[in-house]
Amino acid sequence: MDHLLVIRPEAWHWVTLGFVLMALEIVLPETLFLWFGIAGVATGATLFLVDMPTAYQIGLYGAFALLSYVPVRIYVRRWQQGDMAAARGLNQRAQSLVGQRVGVTEPVVNGFGAARVGDSRWRIACAEDLEVGASAEVLSVVGTTLQVRRVTAPAAVPEGSEPAAPISG
Repeated sequence: MDHLLVIRPEAWHWVTLGFVLMALEIVLPETLFLWFGIAGVATGATLFLVDMPTAYQIGLYGAFALLSYVPVRIYVRRWQQGDMAAARGLNQRAQSLVGQRVGVTEPVVNGFGAARVGDSRWRIACAEDLEVGASAEVLSVVGTTLQVRRVTAPAAVPEGSEPAAPISG
């Protein structure tokens, strides 16, 4: 058994491994190697201070890898979830129109017409026929068609009369 190869890594081996893994991080489109590279450098720095057997070195490397990777991964997941919530409406202009009022520019006949929103013409769909100039509220968006409903104007108060005062009790 004297002819077995015994591997005894030294501090500079771990530091070199760490820098090689960090260099791979630059080349490859993944963020995994950075944390294992940091663990390698940390293991090498520890070995400059304290000498230990190979099994302990590997265990220390594993502990540093977990300590460098797991907290960052948890933070990144939370951060990405926040970004996803904020970006749901990004590049979906039509979704931002839901709840807005639009003016009908082409009459709605047989369920379809057109409305102008800003500088764009949108196809609209409505259950009832609408005349040009009618006001409609956007309920939803299906593809490039806005689903709308007629917005009835509040009852006009005849000239010379005042609206009724609220009853206080």
